[in-house]
Amino acid sequence: MLDGLIFGIVDNGVLAICALMGIDIDKKFNGKGIHGALYGALFGNALSDGIGSLLDFGMLTTINIVVGCLLVIPLVYAYTTWRAK
Repeated sequence: MLDGLIFGIVDNGVLAICALMGIDIDKKFNGKGIHGALYGALFGNALSDGIGSLLDFGMLTTINIVVGCLLVIPLVYAYTTWRAK
């Protein structure tokens, strides 16, 4: 009945911590925290997915999952840069 509860807490906990850290870092560089939250969440998602996949899959699949998550970051950067103009 409670299968996956710990995984969900750890997965979203890592994501939330990274997003909050991103906000703080962005604000230290005189940002509003929006970009920090976005990129913190993107990196946090890659990290939490990597941790979770290590528990369920082998190393190769974990590497593929993390690389797949990280490949989205340049696309988000390109979009936010293009959208800002």
